Amino acid sequence: MAYRAPRHPHIEKHARHQTIMARVVGLVLIWGIVGIMALLAERSIPAQHLPWKTLSVIDPVGVATKAKAARTGEDNAACRAVLTQGGISFAEVQEVSADGMCQVRDAVRFTGGMAPLRPADISMSCKEALAVSIWERQVVQPAAFEILGEAVVAIDNYGSYACRRIYGQAEGPISEHASANALDVAGFRLANGETISVLKDWNDPGPKGRFLHRVRDDACRVFITVLSPDYNAAHANHLHLDMGGGALCR
Repeated sequence: MAYRAPRHPHIEKHARHQTIMARVVGLVLIWGIVGIMALLAERSIPAQHLPWKTLSVIDPVGVATKAKAARTGEDNAACRAVLTQGGISFAEVQEVSADGMCQVRDAVRFTGGMAPLRPADISMSCKEALAVSIWERQVVQPAAFEILGEAVVAIDNYGSYACRRIYGQAEGPISEHASANALDVAGFRLANGETISVLKDWNDPGPKGRFLHRVRDDACRVFITVLSPDYNAAHANHLHLDMGGGALCR
């Protein structure tokens, strides 16, 4: 007959109690450490790196900027509040609906507070406008001063809204342009009268080429999708910047 160890219910009950207490103490310690780390982060890490901090146009681009811009842009009231607090003025744009697949709601048009777009009557979703304003303020202007020694006074573009599918094809995915959630940037005008063209200067080994590559690279820290001449021939003359679709930086 196999040997069976005698049971001691009071010992088993005590062991279960000890196990539960150990788990509770462990959880308290873990959450305590998390709380201390969050408090230290709150006090020592800049806001642009903390996803729970409110987005600001005046903050430099950080590791949390893209996520915060995407999240804030989904809330029309919050999006407009961040633009206003950042000194960006804008006008509301009438809703657009066309061809059953293109719809623009709660769009805005810049009226001041940053280097103007040329042409100027560009309507875009608030989410896109928010990202564009951060990019202009925290990427384009610093890069222009550092590399070119000049301010950018205008941004040439091919527009935002276009009711079409990707590449204008008859079939396939609908373009982010169909909801004014993208901007195609063709070039930049400097305070000294010079111009920088994506088409002409992308492969320039000097300052103009370095500037264009810098604003493309850092745009990837703000926008969800960034496409340039390095992506394909269809983007040889512009930078495509959008706040929808899948994450891509080329």
